[in-house]
Amino acid sequence: MDWSDLLSPKRLTRERETPQRRPGRTEFESDIGRVLFSSSFRRLARKTQVHPFAPNDHVHTRLTHSMEVAYVGRALGRELGTRIANKLPKGVTADDLGTIVCAACIAHDLGNPPFGHGGEEGMIYWFETNGPLIFKNLSHEHKHDLISVEGNAQGFRMIAQTENYLFQGGLQLTYATLGAFHKYPWTSRNGSKKFGCFLSEEAILEKLGTALGLRQTGPNSWCRHPLAYLVEAADDICYSIIDLEDAVELKILSFEEVAEFFLASFSAKERKIIKKRFAPGNSHRINLARLRTFVFDKAISTAIELYVGAYREIMEGLFNRNIFDLMEPSDPRLRLVYGAKEFARTRVYVDTKKIEMEIGCYATFDTLLNEFCAAALNQSEVLSDGARESKLSWKASHVLRLLGDHCPTKENAPEGGWSSYQCLRRVIDFVTGMTDNYATYIARQLQGTGFAGVQRP
Repeated sequence: MDWSDLLSPKRLTRERETPQRRPGRTEFESDIGRVLFSSSFRRLARKTQVHPFAPNDHVHTRLTHSMEVAYVGRALGRELGTRIANKLPKGVTADDLGTIVCAACIAHDLGNPPFGHGGEEGMIYWFETNGPLIFKNLSHEHKHDLISVEGNAQGFRMIAQTENYLFQGGLQLTYATLGAFHKYPWTSRNGSKKFGCFLSEEAILEKLGTALGLRQTGPNSWCRHPLAYLVEAADDICYSIIDLEDAVELKILSFEEVAEFFLASFSAKERKIIKKRFAPGNSHRINLARLRTFVFDKAISTAIELYVGAYREIMEGLFNRNIFDLMEPSDPRLRLVYGAKEFARTRVYVDTKKIEMEIGCYATFDTLLNEFCAAALNQSEVLSDGARESKLSWKASHVLRLLGDHCPTKENAPEGGWSSYQCLRRVIDFVTGMTDNYATYIARQLQGTGFAGVQRP
């Protein structure tokens, strides 16, 4: 693959326009602004990272997590740019690589539904249970596509289709940023549990893969953009480390447990230096911040070291793993990412309060999806009925009003019109875009239990 193609500043749906030259602001910097000022990014402030409705304001939301991932991603991109400066096209700098990775990192969680990982699992369970009955008139491929709730694919749909310019390129980001965003550049047809593109965006992915010069690995499937590995690494570094910090805030783990866990990745000399920086007393927030500096530095340098070692394979489009998989099992640095994930899985994600909240979250999705999917299917009948004999039910007409701009109408139809599949896609767009608070509020209203003085989020 060639960096001249991979770093294309052309914008989706605006390919014929010449990239503008702005003093001090590149096209890639503009991508950051487009994501940061989007409505979907703003809503991340009220969306769960791990712990739904955490009473502690120091616990991460999707927004704080995304900003931290963006910072780490920018550092990784700049470092890589410095290492491969002689391989980059004329006029492209290490800062450009950092900016592209940063923009993709800021957008990386936009497609995740409310209530965190438990919310995505709850939606998947609902669709697997109810989908075959609701989607009985759809093709097998469309059924599979709708039932397979995937935050990565939903995020791509948002930035490339629905956010800002509906069905006209979404945020109209550069090809380079869209490529770096793609953790799984293949469609739901691939058969993998993880994928990065629904059938509704299949043509966009094909255009993207061709324009960026990505190696095609099969039908509707491409290799990753080289910078996508850094986006993944930044996300892994942040959430594996920060999830343990949040657990200390919520008193699921003690500071001593977490500190000793991370210190085991350092040499005896390094541990001594780190411990000298700790504040006396029970200042766990201060000490976690001081420890984090060393942990992040080691994790970032490890990621770059591994990436550079696999550089040739990555550029040939043959590398298909997480770069942290390259570490030997005996490498103590493995604890910083995979070890921390396993620690969180066995000690944090099984916390009783978290499980109780996730069960309640499923009940919320059950109400929302039952009502909105039924209304969307009714609307698709009306919109596709040339004889105008179909009518909206009284209830469906009211439920559809709640969709606002997401409601399928004759005026906002995609190319090819409003099929049942496309109408249901807009329902999923709406529900996955909800904040925790709004999802709970609307579910209560639909159940008839929320109009007794409950304030609207």
